[in-house]
Amino acid sequence: MTTYKRRLIPIVDKQFQFKYTFAIMAIAAVISTVLGWFLLDAYRELNSMIEISSEIGDQLNSDDARRVFFMVVGFLGAEVVILGVVGLMITHRVVGPVFVMQRHLQTLKEGRYPTFRPLRSGDEFRAAFETFSDVVRELRERDRAEAAQLSEAIAAGRAVGLGEPHLSALQGMVDARNARVGSGESVS
Repeated sequence: MTTYKRRLIPIVDKQFQFKYTFAIMAIAAVISTVLGWFLLDAYRELNSMIEISSEIGDQLNSDDARRVFFMVVGFLGAEVVILGVVGLMITHRVVGPVFVMQRHLQTLKEGRYPTFRPLRSGDEFRAAFETFSDVVRELRERDRAEAAQLSEAIAAGRAVGLGEPHLSALQGMVDARNARVGSGESVS
């Protein structure tokens, strides 16, 4: 019996997960640094204005506080939009190949072999997609070889006078394999 050790940090594909996690963290760090710089600058400006004119300090304090508030809201809104766009781009590069593999699996389930197209540049899970296409290519070749062997068995059966019901059953197997293999679609 195999026991599985539960991981504290669920890292399945280090290269993929760290690549995008660090990209998002870097974007957030840059945006936060810019936001912090503007806030610090606004704070210093506000303090210098209050010290210069204590008579109108209350009015300036209110105006500057409003300006700082709108800057913070604006930068946080921009950060959310930027991270959303980056998130969509990342998930598109991940979900696209998975979707294609699911469609190909559905085609296999229906008893046919899919026609593969190469992944887009930047798509993830290339190794899994290549392994999947290699498996399908090998299955197709196996069906071709079995169809050829069955055809030889049918020819040998006819030569020795094997009954038509047996030959028809074998021919049905050849026809099923040839239908699955298709008309020479390339798997790449």
